[in-house]
Amino acid sequence: MKATERKIVDLFSEVNTFFSIPVYQRNYNWQEKQCQILFEDILKAGKDKEIFSHFIGSIVYIHEGVYTTGSKEFYIIDGQQRMTSLMLLFLSLYNKLKNIEENEAERIYECYIVNKFAKKDIKLKLLSSEENIFILDKISKGNFKELEDYQDRNILKNYFFFKNELEKLNEIEIKNFLEGIDKLLYVDIALEKGKDDPQKIFESLNSTGLDLSQADLIRNYILMDLDRESQNEVYHNIWIPIEKNCQLSDGNKITSYVSDFIRDYLTLKNNEIPNKNKIFEEFKKFYNNKVEVNKNKLEDIKKYSEAYSNIINPDLEREKEIKKELNYLRMLDQTVINPFLIGILVDYREKKISKKDTLKILELLQSYLWRRFITGEPSNVLNKIFQTMYSKVSKTGDYYLNLEKNLINQTFPNNEELKSALKIKPLYKDKAKLRYVFEKIENHNHNELIDFNNEKITIEHIFPQKPNKSWREKYSEHELEEMKNFKDTISNLTLTGSNIILGNKSFLEKRDEPIHGFKNSKLFLNKYLGNLNEWNLSTMSERFDILFEDIIKIWNRPEEDNVDIEKITFVLKISSSSSAGTGKLLSGDKFKILKGSTISKKSISNNINTVKDLLIKGILEETKENYIFKEDYITTSPSAAAKLILGRNSNGLKEWKTFEGKSLKDYKEIRK
Repeated sequence: MKATERKIVDLFSEVNTFFSIPVYQRNYNWQEKQCQILFEDILKAGKDKEIFSHFIGSIVYIHEGVYTTGSKEFYIIDGQQRMTSLMLLFLSLYNKLKNIEENEAERIYECYIVNKFAKKDIKLKLLSSEENIFILDKISKGNFKELEDYQDRNILKNYFFFKNELEKLNEIEIKNFLEGIDKLLYVDIALEKGKDDPQKIFESLNSTGLDLSQADLIRNYILMDLDRESQNEVYHNIWIPIEKNCQLSDGNKITSYVSDFIRDYLTLKNNEIPNKNKIFEEFKKFYNNKVEVNKNKLEDIKKYSEAYSNIINPDLEREKEIKKELNYLRMLDQTVINPFLIGILVDYREKKISKKDTLKILELLQSYLWRRFITGEPSNVLNKIFQTMYSKVSKTGDYYLNLEKNLINQTFPNNEELKSALKIKPLYKDKAKLRYVFEKIENHNHNELIDFNNEKITIEHIFPQKPNKSWREKYSEHELEEMKNFKDTISNLTLTGSNIILGNKSFLEKRDEPIHGFKNSKLFLNKYLGNLNEWNLSTMSERFDILFEDIIKIWNRPEEDNVDIEKITFVLKISSSSSAGTGKLLSGDKFKILKGSTISKKSISNNINTVKDLLIKGILEETKENYIFKEDYITTSPSAAAKLILGRNSNGLKEWKTFEGKSLKDYKEIRK
């Protein structure tokens, strides 16, 4: 390696020399702000006679050693952004001066832009990507009509930036600018092929240009030591497909997730998450120097990138049902599961997992992630859970069963925990997840899927955010405050075709609005609302219970082996009355009715004395329609508890059921 300080014009003016930018180098990314800094620095250096030089960084290139005859080709491994920008600057100067100072223009053209006598069709000194060479060649020849399709490219934009800035300069300022160019210095780092390690030198440079991503470093590491033919083959057949698989397009903006994918891939393979800033370091440990082994690894990375593309863009998945569940998972925005997920999707593609089990896995992941979100479980622990999950799940044949067993031991909120949290969770604050919930509920209740991409479908507050006079007159201050506390929860939210029309109107107006009202709505979410005459705390609670019945079916939780029956919450409900209860079995077969359970006023005739006694003790509270347990209450048996709630003699073992419909009798038989 030889490092020297040189003028940049001396580098460009070397006779019969080409500067080749290898395929592994990232594209030209400088924007106007970087070009503006360069332009202003040059002009300042030229104007100020006290400034004798201006340093613009280092340029690192590889050469073949001792030259004989013929042209020389330098392979640029660092500094392409500056060299390309300087070439654009020389071209703009040439086109500016050729009608003013012809001799100076020709000097710039023949010294810095082309090798006049080169035996090539395109004689430009800078050999970049095919597209950039094409653009530079057309600029050098003034054929701008052929560049109409390239107006959005940075390389063309920056040429016009330099051209426009030069147009603003007078004759003296142009002279100063040329003097400024002559003052530009760089560190010339020439590496000799076969003797120097370009990768190590490249990594150690503290460049003043745009920061390289971890993906850039990995790409260079893979391609740098290959011969030119192999470089082109690996770049076009493997690396480009990987990049395409790991990018998302949003209009004119393309976002690359290659670094994220490589991190997920390494996590999957190593069962350990690399630090975001050390992905490249971990990749070097993974990627060894054996050519054949590396070729297989590259093909493997490419294969997993195809699965990754379906995670970041589920619409690419051909199988309709898989696509739907991947879209649902994406709505939950938990990228920490991606190392596990790419493993599952690759195995599904290779038919190691059936479509049925793959769907079950995707649904189980949603249940786990969504329940944890609702109950407020910390998301930072998910990294460690899922970094090793694939290796645990794939050890034996039954992926789904293994996933169930592993997740049930990793804080998988049960139905009671879910219900308590969901009842008061202000879901409106996270509209993306709220739409996810409503979409799942709707599609669970409809054979024909609703198009939720329809922008007209919006989230509606049933009790409005800003209640108008009609609401304020109908309810007491206490009732209004209570309803305000629940206004952003799932019980008070629904979907509508026009939130603007319904707004803060009264409930009956919202129900009966001809087009968008609840009564005429085709949505399941509005079915219950369409049959109501009033919206209050009681109907809000009842709607929550209706929704929750579907919720625990959709976001199902696996049952634990050797479950402790005393930890299970049982429910009892009659759809035709306001009686509803939750409770738990205690030791000695006693049964605890839980706070919040209700007894209908219509069903107390057989229990009137007990109800009166509980009212006196303050255990029950009377409302308009029912009696509500203000605290837990222990009865002698499940049947006694059922009789108190229902108002009739009942077999408590059969009446008390889990949210999923499994009776207390079933659990007791299992325990026997």
